[in-house]
Amino acid sequence: MRWLRVGFWIVGPIAALAIRVAGENPLGLLLAWGAVGLVIEIASGVRALKANPVRVVPRDAKEADGEVGVAVVADVDGRPNAVDPRFRRFERLEPRQDDHGSSPAPAAIPTLLGRVVFVSVFVGRDGKGWSDEEVAQALRSVARAGAWVEDEAIRWEAPVNVELADVYLAVEDDRADAVEVEFVPERGGIGAWEAGAEAKALIDLSRAAARSGFADGAEMTARINARIGADAHVWLLHPRRAGRSFAVASDRSDLPGVALAVCFAREADLPEPLTRPTAPDAVTIAHELLHLFGATDKYGVSLKTFPKGAVTARDVMVLHYETLSRLRIDPLTAAEIGWSG
Repeated sequence: MRWLRVGFWIVGPIAALAIRVAGENPLGLLLAWGAVGLVIEIASGVRALKANPVRVVPRDAKEADGEVGVAVVADVDGRPNAVDPRFRRFERLEPRQDDHGSSPAPAAIPTLLGRVVFVSVFVGRDGKGWSDEEVAQALRSVARAGAWVEDEAIRWEAPVNVELADVYLAVEDDRADAVEVEFVPERGGIGAWEAGAEAKALIDLSRAAARSGFADGAEMTARINARIGADAHVWLLHPRRAGRSFAVASDRSDLPGVALAVCFAREADLPEPLTRPTAPDAVTIAHELLHLFGATDKYGVSLKTFPKGAVTARDVMVLHYETLSRLRIDPLTAAEIGWSG
């Protein structure tokens, strides 16, 4: 497309000059050529916008500081966590006049800019709920992932402030269903995956909402989001099981505007009961978080397939390393999440 445009603008004036030399009036040709050129430029611009959608920086967005704050959820009653009293287990909403249980759906993929608040839902499974100590441990892992994102935002000069909601929801759900396995392309080969995992996660979120006094997941997320002044809300579902964490972007969710990351208590190829203590993985949380904002997986293929310097083994979407200190956000991923042009 670029060479076509360059050639177009070179050929036009040359043709006009030839006509002038021949004694004819080139004005008509130049006007027609310019009109056609304008159409080409507009088409090129539309194509570029579709390939690289504009990410608007929220008004009053603050620079990242590398620290994850705690966002107070207004008009909510909760019981303080015995291990980390900064966080409260949800008990009920206090009524308020502007609480209509709904909110407009944001863009299909929210922007990872401005104030981003995480809200966690802990789901007990296999006859055991999350203890206060386990919840505090999981929230520390989420905070580590958020602090790493802010450190990377500082490096990219992107205005991002990650916070954790001071209220979390915790329920027990002994729904038993068979794990149906499907085989999908993965990391250059074929891997096992739970069939219907996204649909099950959305069902689990709605069941947790019902156990917390809401009609469904849509009402819960809308009413709680309305009590948090943020540019983007990210919901984290923490099943107390081992399994493979994944992201459900808002454009694939049945819940209006809800971006959801499913973060298992331990990582495993397929969902299974816990046989060891919970160990939420901050690397996995960071990886899935970026998925929600447009980042794509970059593992399973040779790094030589990417433009030179765009992706290295240290990129978080490659998952070559298992510690956050060795990972970073490389240029291609930064562009995908709106941190660079």
